[in-house]
Amino acid sequence: MDYRHHRLAVLRRQLAQLTAQICATPVGSPERDALLIPMEPLMDTVLALADELHC
Repeated sequence: MDYRHHRLAVLRRQLAQLTAQICATPVGSPERDALLIPMEPLMDTVLALADELHC
């Protein structure tokens, strides 16, 4: 596995963990809102790298 594939796997794990945290937090809570902030850039990075690797 090259570096980019490894990096994608790590980012996907981070995304899964963040998603689980968001799902476990009440809708409309300040905690959930705070967790949503890093979601978009992380998702963008995962999608861009996956597209680059054609995964």
